[in-house]
Order: sequence, then structure tokens, then C-alpha cells
Amino acid sequence: MASELHLRVVTPDRTIVDRKVASVAFTGVDGRYGILPHHAPLLTAIAHAGSVEITEVDGKRSAMFASDGFAQVQNNVLTLVCEAGEFAHEIDIERVKRAEQKAREKLAGLDRLSADFLLAEASLRKALMREMIARRSSGTGNLS
Repeated sequence: MASELHLRVVTPDRTIVDRKVASVAFTGVDGRYGILPHHAPLLTAIAHAGSVEITEVDGKRSAMFASDGFAQVQNNVLTLVCEAGEFAHEIDIERVKRAEQKAREKLAGLDRLSADFLLAEASLRKALMREMIARRSSGTGNLS
């Protein structure tokens, strides 16, 4: 039997994943992580907007959006605690486009050195990452 890693992905709203997988890759604030079974203990922050690639035990791959949280590896369990997270097939492209437009409009009227500018910029980054993950997963790849 192949070695497996237990993955848990939790948001304030729900537990998205709680199962055995072959491997996981995600974006931390200091770079990209690849986690395999029996990884050394690790605690790191999750990027403000990033993708999580999951390779299932049967070799199938899936992608999800995750943002703002932390990742912990301990005793062959990877736990991602995120402010937001959703599988690519759950992402509503129309909602993402509205969020992108709203963030762009907000950015246009703000001082680049203000805290509000940074918040709007983070919202835009999240919308664009969600859209990229959804389109890449659906095979369209077209971001227009």
C-alpha cells in the first residue's frame, strides 16, 4: 500500500477536505510548498491568495483556492486553516468578475499609500487568483 498523507482544509464556514491524499502543493507567504507523506513538522502562513493542488491516492488531481491562514504538518497530517477556500468547480466566475470590477473601481480612487488601497489590491488579487484557478481547471484558460 502506498504511503498516504491526511489532508484537512478548514474555513470558518466548513471543512472542505478531510481525507487521505498522495500529496499537496500550496503557496505560503514565503514560497511554494510541496508536501508528501511523512513530511517533517512545519508551521507556515498561507498566502493571501493562492492555489492548492491536491493529488489523490488514485493519481487524480484537483485544484482549490485558499487564502489567509496557516498550514501545519504534524504526524503525517497537513492541516490548512484558511479564511477562504473553495474547489475550482465551486468558483462562480460571474461573482469573481463582479468582485474584480469592484476592486478595480475602488483602487482607481485611492491613494497608493493608504491602507484602503492595500485592502482593495488584496481583494483584486484574490478575485484574479480565483478566476485563474477556475479557468485552468475547466480547461478554458481564457481570462478575458
